[in-house]
Amino acid sequence: MTETGEPVVSVKNTSVSHDGNTVLTDVSFDIAGGEFVFLVGRTGSGKSSLLKTLYADHQPDSGEIRVAGYRLEKIRRAEIPHLRRKVGIVFQDFQLFPDRSISENMMFVMKATGWEDGMKMKTRVAEVLMQVGLGSSDKKLPHQLSGGEQQRAAIARALINQPLILIADEPTGNLDPGVASEILKLFQQINKDGTAVLMATHSYGLIRKNPARILRCLNGKLQDSNLEQIELIAEEEL
Repeated sequence: MTETGEPVVSVKNTSVSHDGNTVLTDVSFDIAGGEFVFLVGRTGSGKSSLLKTLYADHQPDSGEIRVAGYRLEKIRRAEIPHLRRKVGIVFQDFQLFPDRSISENMMFVMKATGWEDGMKMKTRVAEVLMQVGLGSSDKKLPHQLSGGEQQRAAIARALINQPLILIADEPTGNLDPGVASEILKLFQQINKDGTAVLMATHSYGLIRKNPARILRCLNGKLQDSNLEQIELIAEEEL
């Protein structure tokens, strides 16, 4: 996707903590609208903490963060739902309500983010399920879907509000390699349609086959392949 306009994410001189311990310091990077970026690093290197900071689940220790027009170091609690209408979030473990159909899972998010018109809600649910290849699965419960289909449903949920960026935390981590590749292709298509994507992954294979900009958490710092060469020597390094 061609990058456009102001950055959808802008991080300047930021420090991030986890459980009271600083995990990343002096972090600075931008993500342009329509850009695709991988986020890598070993377990405990700060990847998830950084992502949580970007969707206002964690407060930064210092610095400035602007996401989708919101200053996160100054954001008020009442503004967070408005931020999350512009930021889609996808998790490794899907986080679908097991006792609700796929369409009901979608509706829950829509009501939480201010949708009121029932007909428009049904139309939008049908649109996003078609977009991710689940057009006939709206009435199914999560357990009736495969792991890959459940992740597609989770991606559909994240797309409900036409976000400026999708933030995905290890979205292929629980999937076999073939399904993981299909999910990555879905993210790439969403990106081509205009949505920026920041995707955390441990899979060197996916990155090798699908090269893109890489942010790497290493030794409390964030390396950026746009600014310096990052050596990806072996899968275990990720």
